[in-house]
Amino acid sequence: MKNFNIKRFKCLLRWTYEHDRAEFVKSTLWGIIGMILCVVLIQWGQSHTETPNKVGMMAMLLGFLTAIVITGSNMHYCMKTRDDWRMLSVLPASNLEKFLARYASSLLMMVGVFVALAVADVTQYLVILVMNSEKAILLGNYFLHSSAFHMITDGSFAGNVGIASFVLMLHSCYLVGNNFFRNTKYGWVFPNLTLVLLGVLLGSLLAWLKPEFSAPAQFITALCLLVTVFNYWLAYRLFCRRQLIGKFVNL
Repeated sequence: MKNFNIKRFKCLLRWTYEHDRAEFVKSTLWGIIGMILCVVLIQWGQSHTETPNKVGMMAMLLGFLTAIVITGSNMHYCMKTRDDWRMLSVLPASNLEKFLARYASSLLMMVGVFVALAVADVTQYLVILVMNSEKAILLGNYFLHSSAFHMITDGSFAGNVGIASFVLMLHSCYLVGNNFFRNTKYGWVFPNLTLVLLGVLLGSLLAWLKPEFSAPAQFITALCLLVTVFNYWLAYRLFCRRQLIGKFVNL
């Protein structure tokens, strides 16, 4: 069997969508409800302050970045039982096609989070409009006119690439974690704990080397991109090694 065939991959994507559709709709609806409650409560609580939109905007921005970073941990959010994995294993497709199809499903979940953020923004606007029309504003529009957005747009291209490469690297780390740990229901928990531990160790090492350690921004960006490429390769290799019966980790 060829490693990748576009016609076979399209059929696999169609099967993946049909298999994940119910869980995707449920997760998106819960995400919309959660984001609406979060943003509306924040905006309502800040509606009488001098800067009522900053906290809500930061909540929306944090949700946006979080969706990008941890989406990798949702790669197998619909593969809850051994029967799901058995069904996937017998499909007439290569491991690469199956990996890409599962990853495409996680990207679709990312789109669902963005939809939840947009619905929450419109909802808080309508709620605040009814309560106090002078304070009503779309947080997305507020962000586009904020100093934070101008810092991004007016910043150097190399600096923005560096930030994007770091975010992509974190996303790939969650992708590795989701394929290393076999738990799919709480796929984000164990990668989070691992990254916190690694962050503490790396931070301690850098603090110890600080007087002698100095690296240009270009080196950091290149390193992040190299780690990202390695993480995608490692996630794929771990996915290929997954068995129907296994222990806590996928080795």
